[in-house]
Amino acid sequence: MEIERTDNGIIDIRYFDEEHGDRYLGWKMSIKNAIDLARWWRNEGQQIRKKQLPVIDYKFFGILISMFTQTRVEVRSFDQYGRISFPGFSFPRKVIEHLGGWL
Repeated sequence: MEIERTDNGIIDIRYFDEEHGDRYLGWKMSIKNAIDLARWWRNEGQQIRKKQLPVIDYKFFGILISMFTQTRVEVRSFDQYGRISFPGFSFPRKVIEHLGGWL
C-alpha cells in the first residue's frame, strides 16, 4: 500500500495485489475528500457491523458513503454546487483502514 501526496492537492493511492508484486489498483483523490473519508472511518466506519449494513448514501462532510458489505466502501464526492460527482471510488476495506492511519 502506498499513498503519495502531490503538489496540486491530490493524493495518489496504490493498493498492491501482492506484497512484493508490481500490479496494483490505483486511485487519485482530493486531499480534502481523503481527510473526510479518513475522519469518517476513525469516528464511525470502523464500528459498523454486519447487522448494520447496508449503509446507503450517508453524507459526511464533502463525501457520500455507501457500504453494502464489510469488505468494500463506495465513495462519491460533491462538486462546488453540491451535486454528486461521478464516477466515484470503490475501495477495499484495507485501503480505508490504511488511509485512516495515514492522515
